[in-house]
Parts: sequence; C-alpha cells; structure tokens
Amino acid sequence: MEILRVKTGTSLFYYVYLLACFGLFFGLYFGLRRKSKKAQRTALLIFLWVNFALHFIKLAFSLYDVQHDVTIIRKATFENICAVSTLIFPFLFMGKNKVGKDYMFYLGSISGFAGCVYPAPVDTWMWKGAKGLPFYHLETMRYYICHAGIWIVPVLMVLFGLHKLDYRRIWKAILFYFGVLGLIIVNEIILVRIGWVNDPGSLKDFLDNVGGRDLGYAFGPNEMLEKPLKFVLWLTPKAWKDPYVPILWEFFPVVILGGAACFAVSMIWEHEHFKNDCIKLKNNIQTAFKKFKANVAGKNSSDGAEAQTEDGAAEAETARTSDDAPEAGDKDGGN
Repeated sequence: MEILRVKTGTSLFYYVYLLACFGLFFGLYFGLRRKSKKAQRTALLIFLWVNFALHFIKLAFSLYDVQHDVTIIRKATFENICAVSTLIFPFLFMGKNKVGKDYMFYLGSISGFAGCVYPAPVDTWMWKGAKGLPFYHLETMRYYICHAGIWIVPVLMVLFGLHKLDYRRIWKAILFYFGVLGLIIVNEIILVRIGWVNDPGSLKDFLDNVGGRDLGYAFGPNEMLEKPLKFVLWLTPKAWKDPYVPILWEFFPVVILGGAACFAVSMIWEHEHFKNDCIKLKNNIQTAFKKFKANVAGKNSSDGAEAQTEDGAAEAETARTSDDAPEAGDKDGGN
C-alpha cells in the first residue's frame, strides 16, 4: 500500500473512488434527466434513505466495535456537519421548506464534495497498526457512498428543477448553517453527559476541543486544518481566535466568503432573476430621484410665489403709508 502513496500522502485508490463518485453523478444525471419529476424525486430520495440507513448500519462493521467500546455509538449521532446532513437530508428533501433545500444545495454540496476530495477519516483511521483504511474496507465504501450522496442529490435536485434557488434566501441558508453548528454542540454536550464522549474535565478543555473531536469545527479548526485555512482565518478577529470562540470564529469567513461563493454559484440559475432585480432597483432609484427633484422644484416654486406675494404686500403697504401721510404744504397752511 505504501508503494502506491503519492505526494499528497493519499493512496492512489483514493482517485479511483473519486472518479467513481463523478461516474455515479453523471450516471444518475443522464439516466434520470428524461424521466418524470416523480421518478427523479423517488430515485434521489432512495439514495438519501440509503445513506441514512448506512449511518447506523456502519456500527455493525468490525471497525466499530460497539461491544467493547460503547462510546463508538457517537459516530451514529449528529457528530459533525456531514453526519447532520446524512440524518436530516431525507426529511428536508421530502419537505416544502425552501430554506432547508437551499441549505442542502449550498452547504451540503460543499461539505459532501469536500469530504470526497479530502477523505480525512479514511486516510487517518488506524487499521491493523497502519494509518489509513484499505481500499476494499466496508467503511471506505460507506464513507464515499454517503459523502457522494450529500453533494450529488442536492446538485441533481436543482439541475432537474425539483427545487428552485433564490439568491435572496442565501442569508437564511447561512443562518441555517449556524443553527446546525448549534445542534452539533448540543449533541456533544449530551454525549459527554451520557458517557459516549470522554468528559473533557473542564469547560475550557471542552471549548478547546481537546482530543481532536470534529464537532463540525464549531469550536475552531484542529491543528492540521489551521495551515490550509489561513486564507480565510484572516477574516476572524484576533480576539475570536486566540483562543477560538465557538461558532463566532467562523462568522465572518462564512458570511463574507461563504456568502460570496453561494451567490456566485446561484448565478448559474439566478442570473436573469438578479438582472431583473437590478433593473427594478435602478428604475426605483430613478423614480425616487425624479420625485425628489419634483418636490424640490415644487418647493422652490412655492417659495418664489410666497416671496413675490410678500414683496407685493410690502409695496402695497408702503404706498398706503405714503398716501396717508400729510403733505408739507398742508402743514404750512394750517399754521
């Protein structure tokens, strides 16, 4: 196996699985694109339910020795972003909540695809004294199937028109993401309480993610990820990353870079919508400006009329005063 290692430190078999994921995507796309919406929806939902089932079936694999270590059950809970996606995507897909489906597309496709490109669990799990799981291991196959489903289904859902994106809802999908991080933290607290995760010993150790638990990186990136994430961590205020403040440390990177990325991707489908909104905004601004100019012009006209009226009144008053005053000759005659 070591002979097949490449510069990235990953087995060449990794590329076989990656190609298989793309093959599955294109196979489903070309196989379903001419089918009815009902058939497309059914096929994608089956894929999601298979992933849901595998999330629990994996506990029967030899790698998950529940009989000797009950804490391994935590792997079937809301342990990280992809675990949450696996467990909630079937329900979001069946539901009518547009924001939930937006989250499936934006966050699910990103995290699922990242999991396939960077299969950290498969590459780092110790197996028979060696680092990394074998190509043929059931957990390796399950890992790629589940992570492929997390990005393939949302992308096909949009491609097939089963869900229509709206770029104006992106901020809601981002809020949904932070809600998921909150769910992961609550899940971890429960696992610590019932003993399925070793008690960190103190709140500080819990917040520092001692032991390298994933937690969806809600408490900050681990040491292995800090270097690759330098290009986004500069957006995190120093006060929020020394030490990392839970959830807040990724607020600006997610809102700014994540929001921009979601917007850019949405433009593939939403460019006409965005263009029309820009035209409407431009027209509204022009209309408002014209009204403002008209109001200013009307006010100036009104002020001018008032000024003329005041001047006329002043002239009339002056004339009346002149008429009422006695002439010099009359005064002398009286004497």
